[in-house]
Amino acid sequence: MKRILTIATLSGAVLLASHQAEAISINGEVGSHYEGVNATQAFTPLFRGSLGYAHTNRHGHKANLYNASLMFTPWVPGLDVGVGGRYQYQNTHYGNGGGLGLGGYVYYPLPAFPLLSIGGDAYYTPSALSQGSAKESYEYDVRGRFKLFAQTYAFVGYHYQHSKFKHTGGHSFFNGPQIGVSVGF
Repeated sequence: MKRILTIATLSGAVLLASHQAEAISINGEVGSHYEGVNATQAFTPLFRGSLGYAHTNRHGHKANLYNASLMFTPWVPGLDVGVGGRYQYQNTHYGNGGGLGLGGYVYYPLPAFPLLSIGGDAYYTPSALSQGSAKESYEYDVRGRFKLFAQTYAFVGYHYQHSKFKHTGGHSFFNGPQIGVSVGF
């Protein structure tokens, strides 16, 4: 019995490791005074985590944004969906702090153009889940995503990110078009 459990455990570990080896993606995106990079890893078929960094220099005020997220990614017929939480720390001219944002993403492949999907993502961090001088923040993207080949996409869209700070009020870090690429391994 002990040997069967050991074999089952090792088989499960090998299966999980092989799944992880194929499920990492790196994406980069740029816009006017904005650049960002993000790495995403699937832990299981239902959960994926990511780490990211973005830099903005809007109106001459620099901001460095660091984030980590954990998403629940259920199988939904015809959609690419993820819902979860994201912690983002903001080191900015206006203040420093961060918080736990709630949100997710959804993409819908167009039936007439199967390589093209439309969708986006959104996150909201309420003041109750914020720390430091950050009070509240929200961010959203609306994108068109074109599949170049297996697990590799190019995208173009609109990105908006706004945060409120305790002593300096609300400020937009980015508001405009962006382009990018996502490469999966």
